Amino acid sequence: MKQVDENTPKIEVAKTNIDMDYEISKLNKTSKYKGLRSETLNITLVSLLLSMSTAVSFINVLLPLGITNVNIGFSLKYYIIAISFQVVGLYWGMIIGLLDGILQFIIWGQSPLFRFTSSIGLMLWVLLFWLFFSKLFCVYKVKTNFKKTTNLTVSALFVFITAPLISAILKAFQRYVEFGNLYGVIAFFESWISFMIFDLFAIVLFTLTTIRIQTIIDKKWK
Repeated sequence: MKQVDENTPKIEVAKTNIDMDYEISKLNKTSKYKGLRSETLNITLVSLLLSMSTAVSFINVLLPLGITNVNIGFSLKYYIIAISFQVVGLYWGMIIGLLDGILQFIIWGQSPLFRFTSSIGLMLWVLLFWLFFSKLFCVYKVKTNFKKTTNLTVSALFVFITAPLISAILKAFQRYVEFGNLYGVIAFFESWISFMIFDLFAIVLFTLTTIRIQTIIDKKWK
């Protein structure tokens, strides 16, 4: 009887260890399944966003720039790519920018270097929105309306300055590689301003809708 009593704690410990190992194994399997499901969902959303960004670029065929005075198709494309970091995260958002440049080359052609620099520009476009709106000014975490509006405005202003500047630099680089000469200072500033005008509609649209989009996304994930 004494021998049985001495062995009982050992049996209980062994059972506990087995139960813990089983629970850990079950948690690992659940975690792997959730990770796989999350990545599958991200890939599906990436495909959807990429399809949307490509589709809206065809609006220019129906509504040429001469009619609207706004490049609606490409403005909407840039807007969709900008919000991608909210939907699928920064990494996948930048991948969308890269793939969009490749698709545009397949559909519209033009210089491979131009499409390459466009892809890099779109990747940096996503990065800038994430950096200023989410990381530096934390517009999605601010509670008071005044501070939220201020942070949105300042973030949009920084993107409005830096994104066209990067586009102008990439265009100057493309020109140098293809033609062997650089812009003059005046021509560079003209290019910068033209990109500001080109990006303005997408930046304004993003600024007006990003909080609402984030609210919808947060509700879906809860």
